[in-house]
Amino acid sequence: MFALASLLLAPTLLGADPAGDSPAAVVDATTAPAVQVSFPTEDGRLYQIQRRDGDGWENVDTALRGTGEPVTRLLPAGEYRVVRPDGWALVWRDEFDGDQLDLTKWGKEENNLGGGNNERQAYRVEDKYAFVRDGKLHLAVHRDPHTTSDGKTQPYSSARLRTRGRAEWTFGRFEVRAKMPDGQGIWPAVWMLPTDSPYGGWAAGGEIDILESRGSAVEETTGALHFGGAWPRNEYVAHAYEFPNENAAEAFHTYAVEWSADAIRWFVDGELVQTRTKDEWFSEAARDNPSAPFDSPFHLLINVAVDGRFFEHVDQQADRLPADAFPQTLLVDYVRVYQKE
Repeated sequence: MFALASLLLAPTLLGADPAGDSPAAVVDATTAPAVQVSFPTEDGRLYQIQRRDGDGWENVDTALRGTGEPVTRLLPAGEYRVVRPDGWALVWRDEFDGDQLDLTKWGKEENNLGGGNNERQAYRVEDKYAFVRDGKLHLAVHRDPHTTSDGKTQPYSSARLRTRGRAEWTFGRFEVRAKMPDGQGIWPAVWMLPTDSPYGGWAAGGEIDILESRGSAVEETTGALHFGGAWPRNEYVAHAYEFPNENAAEAFHTYAVEWSADAIRWFVDGELVQTRTKDEWFSEAARDNPSAPFDSPFHLLINVAVDGRFFEHVDQQADRLPADAFPQTLLVDYVRVYQKE
């Protein structure tokens, strides 16, 4: 299926004073023909705009989900069509290009609460803790003590980003290419939480851990699901994946989760490493719904924590790291989200 594009007039040349009273500052500018691509949509269906590239077609930005209303896009001159994707379609992404974190995609959290896991970091919003450079997102842990108005002090400072209020999804493929830090007690994670769970608070509403790395144990990465009742009646299932070659801190690896109503699957570098089916999870609030709690909108989070319960059974402490080991930095090359109809 495709929609024909209609030609638009080129934009006007800048430089003239509209009032005509005085000359305006002249800025060098060029004009170019543009194309208006317009097409109807059906509610819930996916649509991908494509531009002719030689003998083939290339996708223009991400696919969009129809609302039942027509869509119009103004694009550079060319030949376009609109198709309904077959299989996974890229619906959201951050490639971390440029030199600024895109705050239309990510919000910064600020708190000193220790994540509910006895963690020892303050999540702060200053750029030194979360910034974009050389095409990568940097989440940096510094040994910067921070005290909040309630008198609580944490000895480390870091960042936690989330898409809440900006983007959320029910089901899909969530893919991140990243390189872990390797310091004792440093806990990077990419994970998902329900935005407004119909099943109650944590963990009755569920949690999907795409990847977690346990400090200096970078020969492996872990993934998990949290579910059941509200704490302390929560339950979880977890797994570990051991790298056959370069570990999580020596090289970038691609981590992905494919989430459907019936199963959640984890992949590392394209290899399927774990599958959990709906028979392995439940929500106390909806025992008659086998997909609950993993059937409502979730948003993405990326953070780096320090110490806490994740290290209860291993001998790691961030305080053992020398001063010159900081900052400890999680590098993220991209985050991409795919969906199917």
